[in-house]
Amino acid sequence: MQSLFFMEALSEKELRLYCPLKWHERIPEGGIGLGIADIDFHGPEGISEWIATRLKDEWGFYQKREGMDFAVEVAKEYVDKLGLMGANIQIIPGTMSGIYATMKFISMKEGEVAIVNPIYPPVHFHASSERNKIVWIGLNEQFELDIDLLQESVSNSTKMLAIVQPNNPTGTVFTRTDLKAIRDLAIDHDFLCFSDELYQPLIFSNEKVSLGSLEGMHDRTISLFGFSKAYGLAGLRAGFMAIQLPSSEEVREIVEHILVSPSPVTSLVTEYALRDTRAHKWVKEFRKIMNINTALASSMFDDAGFACAKPQGGLFVFPKIDKTDDVKFCERLLSEKGVEVIPGSKFGPDGQGHIRVNCATSTERLQEGIERILDFLHQDK
Repeated sequence: MQSLFFMEALSEKELRLYCPLKWHERIPEGGIGLGIADIDFHGPEGISEWIATRLKDEWGFYQKREGMDFAVEVAKEYVDKLGLMGANIQIIPGTMSGIYATMKFISMKEGEVAIVNPIYPPVHFHASSERNKIVWIGLNEQFELDIDLLQESVSNSTKMLAIVQPNNPTGTVFTRTDLKAIRDLAIDHDFLCFSDELYQPLIFSNEKVSLGSLEGMHDRTISLFGFSKAYGLAGLRAGFMAIQLPSSEEVREIVEHILVSPSPVTSLVTEYALRDTRAHKWVKEFRKIMNINTALASSMFDDAGFACAKPQGGLFVFPKIDKTDDVKFCERLLSEKGVEVIPGSKFGPDGQGHIRVNCATSTERLQEGIERILDFLHQDK
């Protein structure tokens, strides 16, 4: 199935073979997987050769706990360009372990974790599983940051504020003004910040502002970066933490307890993603496709009467379906229409009554999937 530009979407048979987490056995024959955040395209060329020609026998031993020197170096170059001054790099197998390590670290301190939601479920899951008290901060109806609500929600009891930038699931890109408001409150109330920037390469505009780049945030921010989504390398599990804290060693010790040391393959994937021009070209084209697909998807829902703000980055749209039990709705949608999406309530209390639709597929498959969703919504009134 052909998509736009040079990318070709995999066939259903190939997807079931290569993408079992997204295209699992519950999706019926002829069904459409718009759920799990994987992609329906081949990733960038050259990654297997890159690993095979660089992997050395002597790397079978434990390596440095922060990752291989060459991976740390290229990651440091990357965050320096973003303005994350003084960041210590920790290579990790995907951002999930970085989320856990951050929430484990902050659980050792007194206070509350403020979470801007809707948000990627592991952020609030790991925060709560580590017995952090959560204060939820909702976005407005256009999925923009409500600065007045933000100011009301944080206090001297706040120990950390967590965001995903751009947001998963809404595609919101927090503006420089938004981030400065967070910065000012972090300084006033002396709390740390966590910014998951996995989807940062998929911001559709030219301006990409990292929270940790702002003056006053160089010693109170943990930022996450990875190569699962924007680089199409989810199965190879690679990413890194940029730790701008005086206590960065405490975070690294937690990572060490999880991993001992990152696999050399993780470091090789990091090097490939940040250095190889084929990876850079792939990201550029994939970003174009996601801009087109998310615009198409949001307009289809909006035109049908289901409010859906156009994303400013990422893979997803997050329409409001006006169903209180969005979990049951998604189960029935899969059973009756063969389309899988994710219930909005999984993304925090402000996600209830929405669904997350993954647009990382061919335009044709996406359009068909949304048509089935809309048909089911109209039947279910």
